[in-house]
Amino acid sequence: MSAGAVGAVFAKPGLVIESATAHVEVLVCAPDGAALAHEAEDVGHGHTRRLTPLVTQALARAQVEPRALGWIAADLGPGSFTGVRVGLATAEALALAADAPVLGASALAALALSSGASRALLVPLVPGGRHDLYAGFFRADLRGRVTLLAAPRVAALPALLESVAEARALLPRGSGLRFVGPGAAREREALERFAPGSTGPEWRFAGLSAADLAAAVRSGLGPAAGLPVPGEEARPLYVRSAQAEERVRRAALAARPIRIRDFAEPDLPVVAAIERRIFSDAWPESFFREELSQAMAWGRVAEADGGLAGYLLAWVGAGAGHVGNLGVVPEARRRGVARALLEDLLERAAAVGATTLTLEVRVSNFAAQALYRAFGFRLAGLRRGYYRDTGEDALTMAWTAADAGVAPAVSGRGGLAQDAGSPAGRPTTTNPG
Repeated sequence: MSAGAVGAVFAKPGLVIESATAHVEVLVCAPDGAALAHEAEDVGHGHTRRLTPLVTQALARAQVEPRALGWIAADLGPGSFTGVRVGLATAEALALAADAPVLGASALAALALSSGASRALLVPLVPGGRHDLYAGFFRADLRGRVTLLAAPRVAALPALLESVAEARALLPRGSGLRFVGPGAAREREALERFAPGSTGPEWRFAGLSAADLAAAVRSGLGPAAGLPVPGEEARPLYVRSAQAEERVRRAALAARPIRIRDFAEPDLPVVAAIERRIFSDAWPESFFREELSQAMAWGRVAEADGGLAGYLLAWVGAGAGHVGNLGVVPEARRRGVARALLEDLLERAAAVGATTLTLEVRVSNFAAQALYRAFGFRLAGLRRGYYRDTGEDALTMAWTAADAGVAPAVSGRGGLAQDAGSPAGRPTTTNPG
């Protein structure tokens, strides 16, 4: 569905399902966004049992037939696995009956966009179990405009506070810090010890709100604000994979060989075709050809299942390097291809004495950020509006051998590689999946 078609659906009533936590809300909206009916209940672990009756009650109170709905929205998470899945399944069933689209927003984005914060690092918190929290990272400017800053994290509070400090260093000096959401209520005492005044004014301490979710899906904002691309299929946001899924995936990876070799001239047409397929701001074939001819270029491709599955182009010299492009075909993602290419890159860094590596990544590319973190890359800078197609910011992430616990061989020349940055104003392109 196109972005224009998404706007047209709001000419009819809509139904919003907020079920990412034990506090469940169902809201029926008029075409102008006004609330026609609202149901709320703390269901505990009873999402499967209680959500359908709450939807039925809300529709009856609003005097809206299911087939009259123009759109249905659900919370995409993170939060309760059961709550998110039941909410989306219910939304999909209603959408099928009404021939209407399913829209969505993450709990973290809905909290951030509705908070009213300004000139601050904004960290929405949602409980992720007895000890863990899901944390989002957004920045609010002087005018109160909220944009995504970095990928969400899930961890116990001490580890999350380290991530908060890392993210806060990206913002201008004097920027505030504000925690919102039910997770902030749970950990308020510890958060106030970390940063006095950071939990006030209170926002959604009692639970997530269907009204916030409705406002987010109706906003027309996209990835720059932490929301899905308008018109794209609603998919749940799983900040951590289910344990059973991870066991199956790792077993499959162990039996699937990946071969890394040099990026050669005959690979150019294939790589350029993949590039056009997976990136909206694709590098042309001529650019790959030109960069591969540079003295410090490190071009590699990954082969799996008899075909080219991914590629990497970096500039690596004595002292420093920069990752310019990393791509994996969609059908090979989450199968270790990007990981193999990065492991190969770090071996190259050790061989030439590169002790730092940098790259840029979209703030909305959560999978890539998680992968880079696993290899020791950390947040190092922010380039505002770097990606012209969506207006998203770019995160600069940096790896250092010392912090990663790696001791590459030191080149006799030392110093920084002179051409280790992105070429001629082009953004880094990374889509490892």
